[in-house]
Amino acid sequence: MFLSAQEIAASREQALGNLLALSSHYLATSQRACQIATGAGREGIEHASRRWSQLAHGQLDALIQFPATLWLDALPRAGELLDQSLQLLGEAHKAWLQGSEAQVRIVDGIVFAYLRRAGRSSPWETVIVLDALRNTLNGAEQTLHEINAAAIEQVDRVGEEMQQVVTPSANRRVRARNKPEA
Repeated sequence: MFLSAQEIAASREQALGNLLALSSHYLATSQRACQIATGAGREGIEHASRRWSQLAHGQLDALIQFPATLWLDALPRAGELLDQSLQLLGEAHKAWLQGSEAQVRIVDGIVFAYLRRAGRSSPWETVIVLDALRNTLNGAEQTLHEINAAAIEQVDRVGEEMQQVVTPSANRRVRARNKPEA
């Protein structure tokens, strides 16, 4: 009732393939997160240096409004950084869900192979029980797939809602600030 060498090798290869895909996705995600963080830091430094240069050139009225202007000008960039970070988190979460489902399919494949082998050498009464177990396992795998699809859909929906929350408010502030005074 043991698995054959080919079945063991195939399950190991599939598991390593899933691990490689998940690791590659997480590595790409961490690279993007570093790019986002360094870009945001660079923008913040450039923006602050422009404000400091105004102060250095003797624009004293800028000194009075300096903290508020610096804070208000940083809000859209902070919102964009939050939006990009949440997108990365959502993508990583979806990759984790898909990788977990793929790993469960591998384990189920091993269990199905054991059930097939057990069914070949068992009396007919046991085969009925093994078939019921196989059907239950198929149903559980289908349920897991549906739950996973719903979770991925929910992650997408939350990402869209977060983008709606972050983006319009930042755009309103920029438009209000750039609006000519009457």
